[in-house]
Amino acid sequence: MIKNEQSSEVVRFPQSRVSPTAAAKPTKLLGAGKMAELLGTPAHQTTGHWCSRCQGIWFGYLLEVACPVCGNRQG
Repeated sequence: MIKNEQSSEVVRFPQSRVSPTAAAKPTKLLGAGKMAELLGTPAHQTTGHWCSRCQGIWFGYLLEVACPVCGNRQG
């Protein structure tokens, strides 16, 4: 929210009420990275990563950066 300098009313950003274009689609889960599987890392110790190539989320351990499905390292 931004406070309008000329009056005391608060002006809301319209973007906060707009849903992203893919919001209706369910999220695609791509699984866990190789290191997380190798070490048997509990799910709460992994970090979620977005793969733009697969259009889904995968979970890795520490500094894992490669998507387990396609190997993409660019997010």
